[in-house]
Amino acid sequence: MRRLSPDHIEVLRLAFFQGAAHSEIARHLDLPLGTVKSRIRKAMIKLRIALEPLRGLE
Repeated sequence: MRRLSPDHIEVLRLAFFQGAAHSEIARHLDLPLGTVKSRIRKAMIKLRIALEPLRGLE
């Protein structure tokens, strides 16, 4: 997760570790809902790319 921006880490933390709905995150961070959704999506893509080399170790 160190490769992610603070904005990406924050939305992932709220969504996946605190279980907040996207609309709750948008209100909490005072962001449009679309921005929250796109940040979560971009963060997940970056995580997937970062973890891809580990797939061969299964």
